[in-house]
Order: sequence, then structure tokens, then C-alpha cells
Amino acid sequence: MSKLVPKTKKLAYKCARCFITETDKLAWFVGNTLFNESLLCRTCWQGQFNFLTERERKEWGFYVPKKPR
Repeated sequence: MSKLVPKTKKLAYKCARCFITETDKLAWFVGNTLFNESLLCRTCWQGQFNFLTERERKEWGFYVPKKPR
């Protein structure tokens, strides 16, 4: 009888948008954009964060909305 061994899945360490592999950090992005649930580098993550609506941005803990003048 064969043993059930879980198969490991290897993830590629590159940005899902620009496919850069030289980045030292990747962040997991969750939002209502094309790159939902994917790893993004810093510049791509900021770009996708800017596409979110104001209500969705407020869900992130670090976001502080700018006061109108």
C-alpha cells in the first residue's frame, strides 16, 4: 500500500505584473483589480492600490485619507 505524501508546490519569486525577479521583497495584493490575490513588487503594488476606490482604501490599516482644502 502506498503512502499519501503531500506534494509541495513551488512558487515563482517574481512580480505577477512586470515579471521582475530582482526584487528583494514582494507583497500580497488583495483588492478589486486585475491583479487580485497575487504577489507584486513595490511599484506595481502602489499602482494597483491607487486604482482602488476610497472605500476599499480605508480597509487598509495604514491608509489615511487626505483632508480636502
